[in-house]
Amino acid sequence: MSQTIQDIVDDIQKKYGLDHYVLHNHHIYAETNVSNKTDYILSLEFLPSEQEIKEGEYNPSGTAIIDMNLHTKDLKQITFLNNVSNATEGIFPQQDMDQIIDWIEEETGMMFGKQFKLVHEYENEVSFQATIDNMEVAPTGAIDLIFNEQGQLTQFSIDGIFPTEEEVDWEPFSLTTEDIIDTIMDHLTLVETPDEENQTWLNLWQVKTFYIKNDRTKLILPENLYQLDKFHQLHITVEWDKPHLETFTTEDYDFSTEVSYEEALENRGEPAPITEIELQNCLEEVTKVVSNLFPDESGKWTVTGMYPEKNYIICELIGEKYRSIQRKLKLIIQRDNFTTVNYWDNKFILDMFRPFKEPEQAKIAKVEAFEKLQSSIELTPVYVKESHSDTYQLCGRIVCDDVVDAVSGELIKIFEL
Repeated sequence: MSQTIQDIVDDIQKKYGLDHYVLHNHHIYAETNVSNKTDYILSLEFLPSEQEIKEGEYNPSGTAIIDMNLHTKDLKQITFLNNVSNATEGIFPQQDMDQIIDWIEEETGMMFGKQFKLVHEYENEVSFQATIDNMEVAPTGAIDLIFNEQGQLTQFSIDGIFPTEEEVDWEPFSLTTEDIIDTIMDHLTLVETPDEENQTWLNLWQVKTFYIKNDRTKLILPENLYQLDKFHQLHITVEWDKPHLETFTTEDYDFSTEVSYEEALENRGEPAPITEIELQNCLEEVTKVVSNLFPDESGKWTVTGMYPEKNYIICELIGEKYRSIQRKLKLIIQRDNFTTVNYWDNKFILDMFRPFKEPEQAKIAKVEAFEKLQSSIELTPVYVKESHSDTYQLCGRIVCDDVVDAVSGELIKIFEL
């Protein structure tokens, strides 16, 4: 163990009252954060002093697992196994909201109401969410705490983004649902949804969630907020005259994110961006493998993108849809020699729903469905940061938790499906 890590261990034991604990193990992991940067997480396992653990055994109750950012020293997570804590009393907050908020502010340097707000309090669980002056943000951050029956903190985690006021382009919110009624109507779509309980397909009218800028100049889909910087977005049809007949065999692959202390210091856990030559070599490999796996499906597969992951390049493809479910394929390509070691195919999901009964033909018109849903549509001001932007822009988020059965006209909660 390096002296730097030993110093961190000593500081953590003192700071978090682990006087009756001994360090059992430590690891360092490379982790891509919501901002598409690589963080190096130091994970420490402390055993209660009187406990011993033999190889192959589980960690005993009371084991403390603490994760922190190796470089910034920011706390990520604390877990005391099986809700048992032997930490020195008075170090952590009791199950009292004032104590909890004071402790979080001290631990994170953030201010309650300015950068985080309470969103859930139930029995022994408390949750906070990132905010800017009590207004929601996306992407967002979360803080969660769990207490045991004795009122001791046994779990704490903080994840995501907590923006500062300097990152925000301030403006008054001026949108109303009436302003964007036509846009909302455009997002009302007829969707085929599997009903697993009754083994049938349903036709449902649904308003899909979206963001719209306060000045109405742009729509933003939720999935576009989390696009990896190193993701190459593509739209290339895979075609061949003759399939590649060489036998394709799968191999094991290693997606472990553990790195050494030296690698973490040198930032060697973060893969380099894909070069143009690598992209072309991967496309050639994709054609070989896809033509081998599906020799009669030339022109039916499309490469939608690729991104680096450790020593591999992951290529994503889509095939033909089965009703509302998109056929998807991922190839895991060895980066040093451009050979495919394995792949993932979601055909098993499509096959699971093929025996389901056909949906009944829709009888409810779009306009009628919209009238039923209109009172359930919620417009919320949210500060949104796109993946390529440096600031948060004010948007309205449209959410509707209800759907309309396009056959019966019944209003159904999405979470009930």
